[in-house]
Amino acid sequence: MNKYLNALHWLLVIVVIASVFLAGKASLALWQTNQVNEFIANPADFETVPEQAKAQFAQAAYEVEQNKAEQALERLTSVLNTDDNYLEAAAYFNRANINLRSARELPSDDAARIALVGLAKQDYRTALLIEPELWDARYNLELALLMSPESVTVKKAYSKRKGSESVVVKAVGFRVELP
Repeated sequence: MNKYLNALHWLLVIVVIASVFLAGKASLALWQTNQVNEFIANPADFETVPEQAKAQFAQAAYEVEQNKAEQALERLTSVLNTDDNYLEAAAYFNRANINLRSARELPSDDAARIALVGLAKQDYRTALLIEPELWDARYNLELALLMSPESVTVKKAYSKRKGSESVVVKAVGFRVELP
């Protein structure tokens, strides 16, 4: 009987140690989540940006408000490799918005405007591939298409060129005896 009580005692000690370890791990995760949420609520109060994707996304939105479009584009590009499909689609959508806004500021005869609108259209389409229900992306894609319409080319029926004849090539094979 004493042997069973001793084994039960050590089993209880192991369970308590494991429980304390798991509680500490959960409290650390909760603290980190709280820090990220505080950063998202007010990114101006923090000097460093947490590495979490949602914090990077919030910092990009803050940089857009501060007219730092290039930095925001870099941050949104770093968010693109996340597992959260909605966050990834939102990052593409916001990148496209930044490019479209930059294109609108350029004169209509500037070649960079067409390139920026092309990037915006590509990002809107990618966002719609990830999340087809983003109606704002559909609407903004239509605006981008109005700014720079895409021409549809009609494929003509194939016709032979003048002077082109069929040529027959006969291949002759040979056998080499190897030692």
